[in-house]
Amino acid sequence: MSLTSPPQPTIVGNWAAPPGTIEPAPKKRGAAILAFILAGIILGAFVLIEFLLPFEWDGEIWDDGEESMNWPHDPFQAAVYSFVAEYELGYGASVGAYHDHYDDLTYEDVALELEQNWQYDGSALDYAQAWVDLNAEEYGQQTFNLREVFKIDEGGLGWTNGYPGGGGGSPDCDESQNSSNETGSNSSFFEIKENPNPEVSGMGCFTKYVEVFGLGVYAEPGLTDAQVLHAASVLSELLDNDEDGVADDAELLTRLQEVNAIIPMFSYDGSPGYNDFEQGYNGQGVSAVLFAEEVDPTQPGHWGSDATVEEIMHTINHRGHVYIYPDAFGLEPDSSLLSGAMDEARGGQFITHPSSYPEEAWYHYDDETCDYGCMAIEYVYWAQVSNMGILNDTATCDGIANEWEPCSRDLLESMDTLMFALITDAQYKLPQNAPDGVYSPATE
Repeated sequence: MSLTSPPQPTIVGNWAAPPGTIEPAPKKRGAAILAFILAGIILGAFVLIEFLLPFEWDGEIWDDGEESMNWPHDPFQAAVYSFVAEYELGYGASVGAYHDHYDDLTYEDVALELEQNWQYDGSALDYAQAWVDLNAEEYGQQTFNLREVFKIDEGGLGWTNGYPGGGGGSPDCDESQNSSNETGSNSSFFEIKENPNPEVSGMGCFTKYVEVFGLGVYAEPGLTDAQVLHAASVLSELLDNDEDGVADDAELLTRLQEVNAIIPMFSYDGSPGYNDFEQGYNGQGVSAVLFAEEVDPTQPGHWGSDATVEEIMHTINHRGHVYIYPDAFGLEPDSSLLSGAMDEARGGQFITHPSSYPEEAWYHYDDETCDYGCMAIEYVYWAQVSNMGILNDTATCDGIANEWEPCSRDLLESMDTLMFALITDAQYKLPQNAPDGVYSPATE
C-alpha cells in the first residue's frame, strides 16, 4: 500500500460568466422551452456547486483550506526542490505542483531535466546534488547544499497547515484503543519497547517498538504484542534466513539501515495513526504497511490470513535489492533480469495493463492502479513465496490462479526458468526458507 501526499489545490481554469439574458423567439414555443430548460440547468449547476463545494472562489483556485507545499524563495532552488520533494521525500507529484502553483517558472526546464533524466537508480538527493554541482554555473547560479537548504533530515520544508515543517502540533492519536499485551507468540527473542521517536513527523501515534538489526517495527496500541513480535520475527527470518544471528547480506542490511527502513503496523486502514503517518511521514524506508486484520501469528505467510511475509518482503526488496542490485532487480522496462523475466511471465512487455493477457502468460496481475514497477515488486514476492513452498496447497493454488499460476517450487522451476534462476542465484543472497514466525538464532 502506497502512501500519498496531501492533496494539492484544484485548478479549475477560466470560466465564462453565464449569459445575463436569454432571448427566445416569441413565436417558437420549442425554442422558448429549450431556453428555459438551459437557464434552469445553468442556475441549478451554480446552486449545486455552491452546495457541494463550500469554497471561496478567488478567480483561479478553489480555496478549501487544504495544505500546500512550502517552497524555497529562490526560484532556482524551488525548481530543484520540486524534484527532490517528489523523488526523495515522497511528497507526491511535486514537479507538477511546481509547474501549476509556483509563481516564478524561470527555471522550469531545470525541474523537467532533473525528472526526465532520473533513472531511479540510487539516491534522488545525491543525483540532484551532483546535477546542481555540475550545472548551476550554467544557469548563473551557485551550487548549494541541498540537504541543508531543503532540511532533508527534518523531512523537507513541509506544508503550510499541519504537515511537516508547517507547525501543526502533535497528532490526534486514538488513545482509547485497546493496548493489548496478549503475547500468544512462539518467539520470546524480542522485547517490545516504547516508541523511541514520538517526536518524528508521522510517528507520534506508535506506542510499541521492536528493534531488528537496527531497523524498527512500529505499531499502534491496537496491535497485540503477539502480532508485533510476529512481524519482528518474520523480518529477522527474511534478513537472517539461516538464523545464525548475522544478516545474510551485509550490503542489503547497510542499505536498509541507511534509509531507516521500518515496518509500520496500524489498527485499521484510516486509523488516527495511519492518517498521521500518511500525512506526516517523509522518509524513504517504507514500501508497505500492515493492518491488524492482516497479521495472524498462527498462520505465518498463509495466503488470505497473514500478509506479514508479503508486506515485509516488499519493503526489503523495494528499498534494498532494487538499489544494491539494479542490474538484477531494477524496476524499469528493459532495465534488469527481473524486468526481462516479468515480460516473459506476462506474455509480453505491457507498460500499461492489457485488456487481456496472452494465453501463455502465467503472471496476470490485473490491478490497474499498479504500474510497471509495482508489478515487478509483486512478481518478486510471488516467485519468492512459491520457491519457499508457502503457496503449495490446493486451496491456495486455486485461490490465486487468476493472478499467479506456478504456486509450488517445482512449477516455478519448470514454468519460470528465468525468475527461478534469479531468485536462487547465491550471489544475491535472497532467503530460500519460509519464515515460521519463530526467530531463534543459534548461539555458541
